Amino acid sequence: MASLRQRNVPRVRPSTTESEALPKRLADIRDFSSLRRWIQYWMLDPLAGATEFSVYYLFRIVPIDLCSAAGAMRGRYQGKARRAAQGRAYSALTLAAPGISEEQASQIVARLHRNSGRALLETLIMDRIWDDDRIDIHPCNRLQNPREPQISRIFVSVHIGNLGDLLGYCLMQLTKTRGMTISRLSPNRFRQRLSEKLRAKHGATVLAPGLKAARQLVQHLREPGNCVLIHLDEARGRQIYFPTFGRPLPYGSNLSLAIRLSAYTGALLVPVYMTRMQGARFKLNILDPIAPPPADDQGAQLAIARRLDGVFGKLVREHLDDWQQLFFLRA
Repeated sequence: MASLRQRNVPRVRPSTTESEALPKRLADIRDFSSLRRWIQYWMLDPLAGATEFSVYYLFRIVPIDLCSAAGAMRGRYQGKARRAAQGRAYSALTLAAPGISEEQASQIVARLHRNSGRALLETLIMDRIWDDDRIDIHPCNRLQNPREPQISRIFVSVHIGNLGDLLGYCLMQLTKTRGMTISRLSPNRFRQRLSEKLRAKHGATVLAPGLKAARQLVQHLREPGNCVLIHLDEARGRQIYFPTFGRPLPYGSNLSLAIRLSAYTGALLVPVYMTRMQGARFKLNILDPIAPPPADDQGAQLAIARRLDGVFGKLVREHLDDWQQLFFLRA
């Protein structure tokens, strides 16, 4: 565990606040960078925001299956962004699935294009998906565990089958407790407002990454019955460090954060993940909870890290065509 104590994952840089990002009302046409920033802030961002809010309100009224199918048709990325994302996905497969054929890689990336588009638009209607009974909870006899009012839980997961918000919404509906999670602020103020509007539906508190967030998570989990959702496959420094796919375990990442939170607060670690069954229908899988390790037992914490890496590494390899982080993994 000693090797893990040295950070090998980049720190998350604090997000720029809107007041800091606010350019002057009048651009300095003599300064190209100032002019470009003015155009982005006062013209391009509002236009993109208007488009995204229009899409949101449109898909609030169309049938769920049509919304999902539209996402599959469009994909998550378009144009140059799509070509770049797919190029990264092909490269990432050499790490995540070494030895597969070119034909298999092409099929995975093509399915990922469709599934990532579905996931993007399904985020806009996550409450409708839940209300329409499109989530199968597995196993059913574990339903009582998340509802135990006296035990705090740290749900840990990866971005299989969704972008994270749908999973968070389902867990909040199941537990009926106060939830909390961590997510970066969007650089576009309109997209950030849309994100906040969506996340307000599941009632969880969303924290920006940082030391202050860690203190808030500790305080939150020390209150009986509260829960936290942490995605272990977060992007840091343009790289995905979890699952490891044979690389060193990441220290200073969400993996080490989740394990240390469990050790310091006594909260159970509960691995969960979603799988797409067909279209906009899903299975929410709740695995056996992991007892919190002693705070001073680094060997026990390391064993849990390896266990989670093994569990989620296997799952990701089985669902590469619906693992959203394949676009960001660097070989």
